[in-house]
Amino acid sequence: MAYRCVIVIPAYNPPASFAGYISELKKAGFQDIIVVNDGSRTDKLPVFYKVERAGALVLTHEENKGIGASLRTAMTHYQEHFSGQTDGIITLNSDRLTPVADVQKMAESLHNEQEMGSYAIVVGSRDFGSHLVTDYDYRMNVLMKLIYHMLMGVRLADPMSGIFGIPDLRVQHCLDVSAERYSYETAMLMSFEKIGFLQVPVHYVSFEKGYEKARRPGDTFGIILTVVKKFILYSITSLMASIVDIIMFGIFTGVTFRGQMFAILYATVCARLISASVNYLLTKHFVFHFKSDKAQQSAKSAGEFMALSAVQCLLSALIVSVLKGVLGGSAVGFKVITDVVLFFLSYKIQHKYIFKDDKKNEGKDEELLKAEQEKAQRLEAVRQKKETEKEMQQHQTQHEG
Repeated sequence: MAYRCVIVIPAYNPPASFAGYISELKKAGFQDIIVVNDGSRTDKLPVFYKVERAGALVLTHEENKGIGASLRTAMTHYQEHFSGQTDGIITLNSDRLTPVADVQKMAESLHNEQEMGSYAIVVGSRDFGSHLVTDYDYRMNVLMKLIYHMLMGVRLADPMSGIFGIPDLRVQHCLDVSAERYSYETAMLMSFEKIGFLQVPVHYVSFEKGYEKARRPGDTFGIILTVVKKFILYSITSLMASIVDIIMFGIFTGVTFRGQMFAILYATVCARLISASVNYLLTKHFVFHFKSDKAQQSAKSAGEFMALSAVQCLLSALIVSVLKGVLGGSAVGFKVITDVVLFFLSYKIQHKYIFKDDKKNEGKDEELLKAEQEKAQRLEAVRQKKETEKEMQQHQTQHEG
């Protein structure tokens, strides 16, 4: 059985067994395989020669650029030579050779996504119950699953497998992702949050004998930072809004409402309205990069943001009052705990509901519609080219006759 997908494998100083693995993939029905030599040493060239003889296309970086650049190189080649003709791309690792049977499952799932028109990314989820699992992989998996769930509301069993099935119409989307090295895979995965995931169980595989680590010490930090970056920006904008609130409160109590009855109440309300407006604008543009084409959509998100802020304030007062009344003790301590929890909940609500991308057209996002139009244009160009060639051949045959 021939599979209608392209295998992409970034490779940095791959083990000797890598060439044999390519042969296994070819025998299993994977005809199109792209391997990117990411600046490997010259003594590894014989491995790549064998990979080419096994039937794979080898693209070469003169120096090591990281897995992000390698995937982009392969995807760019895919867009130029395969776009619109296959189900998409399956990315694999050169240091952990995923069993061919698992790759076949990934290919079948990718094909089904194309057939159903959902175009979600297929994620290979390794079995962490295996006795082969390393301490580093286990700890990172637990940490990343927790971060994805808490900050994005996404439940992924294995965000760091590096085994992905990318539908044909989503390849350009992946090329547009801005990140480098190992952070690229994380950023790419995060970009599919609102598109969807299909998780496919695969075996956990140990590193191949003779593999050489391409990950730098700072790569792990970069991966984590990529996921929490948005939340850090959210925290900074909230802090800036709090500073504005305090400054405006001081101005209103000391100047504008000075000597008036209920001066503190007036100052609090006015300062909060200004700081909330500042917080909304900063969060909208710098945290979630929310783009609204219509004034109605902007007004809706602003109204929801203000309502959420008001509810958050009231809930804080109510919960602290109840806790102090029931448990006794310091109201300040209860307020700190309550506000931290509400802070996280507010982030998730803004991320998932207030600043979500509502651009839909008959259930399909704008990006997908554009990709489908481009695909249709490419297919039409290919069809016209074939017809022209056929007519020329017929004309030549008649002329010779």
